[in-house]
Amino acid sequence: MTNTLFYLIIYDLPNSKAANKRRTRLHKMLSGYGKWTQYSVFECFLSAMQFVKLQTQIEKLIKPNEDSVRVYVLDAGSVKRTITYGSEKPRQNETIIV
Repeated sequence: MTNTLFYLIIYDLPNSKAANKRRTRLHKMLSGYGKWTQYSVFECFLSAMQFVKLQTQIEKLIKPNEDSVRVYVLDAGSVKRTITYGSEKPRQNETIIV
């Protein structure tokens, strides 16, 4: 994957009907960019163009006064140094909204 960086994307949205809809849309959108590794956590390898597009989509989707999305930009070497304990896959293949 040349010219890509590793992005760790973590999100937290409140527990309300409207936020649950945003959470589902955010999860589906992020699924198109990377790998869902834990609840509300995605790992993505993206080019600069893909990242700009992702940023625009996130900004349009969330409510900044209610939602929190963190994007950690890491180099590819960070993946090699990652230590994982336990299951590598989320326990469920889909998002459950309460």
